[in-house]
Amino acid sequence: MDENKQAKKSGVAAAQAAVKEIEERERREIRRRKRRIMLAITAVILLLLAGGATLLTLSIRSQLDFSRKADRSPSVQIADFDGTIMTNVQGHYSQDVSLITFPKRLQHVFIAAADPGFYHHFGAGFSDVMRILSGDAAPGSTITMKVARSFFRMPGSGTIRNAEEMLVALWLEARFDKDTILRSYLERSYVGSGIFGITAASRLLYDVPAHKMSLHQAAVLAVAMNDPANLNPLQFPKASAQAANMVLQKMEPDDTLTPAQINALMRDVPQLAPRAPREEGQAQYVIDLVMDEVARRVGYTSTDLHVVTSIDRDLQEMAQSAVNEVSRVRLQPRGADQAALLAISPDGRVRAMVGGTQYDPISRNRAWNVRYFPGRMIKILPYYYALNDNPDPAQWVPDTRKEVEGWKPVNPDRQYRGQVPLRDAFARDVNTVPVELTHKFGLENMRDFARKVGIRSPLSRDIRSVVGLDPVTLPDIARLHTLSLNGGISPDITLINEIRSTAEGQPLLYQRVARGHDKMLTDEAMLAVNSMLAGVTDPQVRLDRPFVGFGARAGRGSDAWFAGFTADLYTVVWVGNDDRSPAQAIRPDVEVASLWRLFMLDASQGFSIRSVARGTSQRLIEQDGVTDMWKRHWVDPNPPLQN
Repeated sequence: MDENKQAKKSGVAAAQAAVKEIEERERREIRRRKRRIMLAITAVILLLLAGGATLLTLSIRSQLDFSRKADRSPSVQIADFDGTIMTNVQGHYSQDVSLITFPKRLQHVFIAAADPGFYHHFGAGFSDVMRILSGDAAPGSTITMKVARSFFRMPGSGTIRNAEEMLVALWLEARFDKDTILRSYLERSYVGSGIFGITAASRLLYDVPAHKMSLHQAAVLAVAMNDPANLNPLQFPKASAQAANMVLQKMEPDDTLTPAQINALMRDVPQLAPRAPREEGQAQYVIDLVMDEVARRVGYTSTDLHVVTSIDRDLQEMAQSAVNEVSRVRLQPRGADQAALLAISPDGRVRAMVGGTQYDPISRNRAWNVRYFPGRMIKILPYYYALNDNPDPAQWVPDTRKEVEGWKPVNPDRQYRGQVPLRDAFARDVNTVPVELTHKFGLENMRDFARKVGIRSPLSRDIRSVVGLDPVTLPDIARLHTLSLNGGISPDITLINEIRSTAEGQPLLYQRVARGHDKMLTDEAMLAVNSMLAGVTDPQVRLDRPFVGFGARAGRGSDAWFAGFTADLYTVVWVGNDDRSPAQAIRPDVEVASLWRLFMLDASQGFSIRSVARGTSQRLIEQDGVTDMWKRHWVDPNPPLQN
């Protein structure tokens, strides 16, 4: 019996041992299988990473252009809309910067302004890495990352581009020494006004070679390279000089620069070298803006460029002639020294632009980026909103003086008529109705609507903004007024149709394509707007075709306007003084209107006489958003004589 029990126990133990061995073998097999799977997954991941890195490298390399033109600066050939050459700009791109002849003191100025830790990092700073990891789209801060950015064929922005620039920066640091990277920075960085690098900037701005610049002159260029949009010395001489002083103040004294010398430099204001008048005259405002736009669209280039603008050279000459004649005869005798004119086709392409009565390289383009108080010019905004809600220009609205959001509007004639038709309120230029409409629909809704219909200048959260409290630019007003001319869509106001390299086989660098904006006016509202505008046109201002036109005075007499359009052309004119002094003798519906009318009479010749509504519908059918349709239905009123 005992032997049987013992045998059973032995058998059970053997069976259990066998089961355990089988289970252990299975576990070992599972572990081996898992290891094989993990190794396979790891191999696949490594292959994917390697492939991704290779593809990323190839993708980035295909976007880079390391070519240099050391023998001469690339030229930019500028043509009007039909290819007629307007001018050929040379000398705006630096080339062959030599650190051997460029003094160390001047080099230190640029390093102090752009990247004080330049010699102590490997291409990207910790802040750059954290910025990319956090998804911040702000560009890199080091000199090397800025150089990397300049090597991309096309400008770009965003987190992915920043990561690509950081990879290129690390590659540059691994391959080149610091002097080579610094030389590229001094050669390729944008200063503003279409100027790249120190050799071009020192000659165009100071009329001296780069190595002969003073420390303060160098500091001005250094801060401009950091922020060309806000510290361009040609447009912001005071701001750039103040920023340059801050750079000099941060520089540490050494054997060649004492604290007393630094203080003396900070009291010095570098004078920009006056440029000789150019044969283009007031068209130079157009050329300067083209160069700035080319810089923004293409960046630094080592090849010659051909730029086709939307400018009509005939209209440009007409605009310059009209501004000069009316300024001399009617505006200046009445106390207004300056005038600006912007003419666009309804799709937003600029056809003529005059930035001032005389070209001055150290003044801003009054027709493009200077803000003025708009007064009546902007009051149409709440009327648009109201007509979208109820497309009846005869709807009744209250013209009563009551306090709205802490302000009691006052009408220009100080008369209040109770309930009035919407079109009458607009024709009388009252302040009560726009404020009441804004209060009804909501100020935030109106501000959002203003942004969507093309007001790019900042508007305050003050209800008075709808009656002209905040200054705006001429393009802001042009986008706002041409809404009904462009099918209810705010047009992109552009100056350039295309940019291409003159080198063989190079792809198109830029082409103007109409962006898909939301329709901001309904079809019914557009008809109502045209009906309402017809009632505001001054009967004393006459053309040989249907048109809309009205004037405004704002800024306590400092700003006088007249704006209007035919089926083919919109033009806005501003008149005033740069020092903001009032020109009370200037009447918008007389002197300013005479300038607008003189230009529009000449500019309209050759176009078929059409109603505004008919011209709009024909254009919307024909245009494709890319092709420049200007003068498609134009007949030369003065054809050349046939032999």
